[in-house]
Order: sequence, then C-alpha cells, then structure tokens
Amino acid sequence: MAFIGIVLIFLDKDGKKKNLGSILIGFAILMYGMETMSSAVEPLSENEAFANILLMFSNPILGVLAGAVFTAVIQSSSASVGILQALAATGLIPISTALPIILGQNIGTTITPILSSINGNTDAKRVALACLYIKMIGVAVIAVIFYIMHGVLDFAFMHVTASAFSIALLHTLFNILSTLILVQLFPFLISPLLYAFIISFILNQ
Repeated sequence: MAFIGIVLIFLDKDGKKKNLGSILIGFAILMYGMETMSSAVEPLSENEAFANILLMFSNPILGVLAGAVFTAVIQSSSASVGILQALAATGLIPISTALPIILGQNIGTTITPILSSINGNTDAKRVALACLYIKMIGVAVIAVIFYIMHGVLDFAFMHVTASAFSIALLHTLFNILSTLILVQLFPFLISPLLYAFIISFILNQ
C-alpha cells in the first residue's frame, strides 16, 4: 500500500490522486506501527508482574480511570486503542479488563477539545464542556446497565481473551450504543447541560 501510495503521488499530474496516495501511505505506516508495537510487547506475555497489573484493571473503576488518564496523557484515543490492541497480542488481556479501559478511553479523548478551548472563546469552552459531559454520561449509563446485567447473567465472553478485532468492535459498539441512549435521554439531559453552559459562561466572564 505504501508503494502504491508513493507511485500515485509521484505520477499525479492533476492533483486528483495525491490524497488517495497519502491515505494509502498513512494506512501502511499505521499498520507497520501496530505490528512493531505488537512485536515489542510480546515478551510481556511471560512477565508475571505485568499480568498482575493487567488483572488489577479488571476492576471497572480502576480500568476506566486507567483508560481515561492514559488517553488524556497521550491526547489520542486512536493511539490509545492501538496500544491496547498491541498489548492484547500478549494474550493476557481478557474482555473483562479491556472493556473498562475502553470506556475510560472514551472519556480521556475529551482532553483534545478541552485543551483546544483553553485559549478559545466562551463558545469553545461550552463545546468542550458539552463533549466531556456527554462522554461521561454515556460511560456511566452503559457501565451501570452492563455490569448489572453481567452480575445477574455472568456473561461468558467476559473471560475470553481480547483480540485486536474484539477491542475495535467494543469501541465501535460503545459509541453506537451511547449515541442511541443519549438521543433517547436528551430531553432529560438538556436542562443540566444548559446549567453547565450557564456556569461556564459565568466563570469565564
């Protein structure tokens, strides 16, 4: 893909193929980076201390906090998910550990609009606050519903080893489900959101 992308860029005379070439090169670099990370962390599969650390994140609260903090530090949910997928190659991460970390990653990704709004106007700060508010509500609602159901039904898949595909699938499902839930809850959320906007407006005056 990288080779095809380079060829498209060099043979591009009218500017129509340059974007496609850049996409192919970027995707190839992304896949190479994922492969490199997976190879680098593979020896951790035999490290007992690392396995114990991952076991600690099976606690939903610790897992969410770890995912949120780590994603906020590197300021990229895509990179954070990619690193988690690479770690999954060790075979030490069950779904029960990956799920709360994924939930936390969705909160941590709000650091980007928050940092962008620091030097922005009041509207920019409101948007950042709304982003954080919506993500936290989505994580809270889905986590409570899911873990109550898991406590009653004891989902067998929670004990299955996570793969790169299952992590991507969980991340996608969370965003779809949280959107559907929040659309239904919007009439109940709009008032607190307006209050949050008013508070942010007062603080920034």
